Amino acid sequence: MKHIYLKTLVTLMFINLFTMGNSWSHSVSMKASTFFISPINGAQVSSPFQVKFGIKHFKIAPAGENIHKAGHYHLLIDQTAPLSMDVPIPSDQQHIDFKHGETEALISLPPGQHTLQLVVGDEEHEAFEELISKPIQITVIPSKK
Repeated sequence: MKHIYLKTLVTLMFINLFTMGNSWSHSVSMKASTFFISPINGAQVSSPFQVKFGIKHFKIAPAGENIHKAGHYHLLIDQTAPLSMDVPIPSDQQHIDFKHGETEALISLPPGQHTLQLVVGDEEHEAFEELISKPIQITVIPSKK
């Protein structure tokens, strides 16, 4: 009887360690935030334009690397639908995936108003709910030729 009890206890300890390890690797500080360094909200830009990302109390790493308190950027362009937190963020022209850990990029958009938003995803491209920036509005002006 003691042997079965001990075996069960050890099994439960391993399960607890595994689930604690998983939540620890994806923990996000309440102080963590992501934001645009540039452009700023309301900016007028010519295409292509430089976008620079910022983050506090978190790290940026390439996708696929399970590093404590680290993720990678996704840039959402003209998105109005809310993200699903339990499925990978799409990767397309309106959801640009910076899977190599990039913190800036040269972006081309057609003239007009656009909404940009940053989302930090984990190694499986699922969004960290706490690391979604406030959206910014920019106006891309036609380039003079």
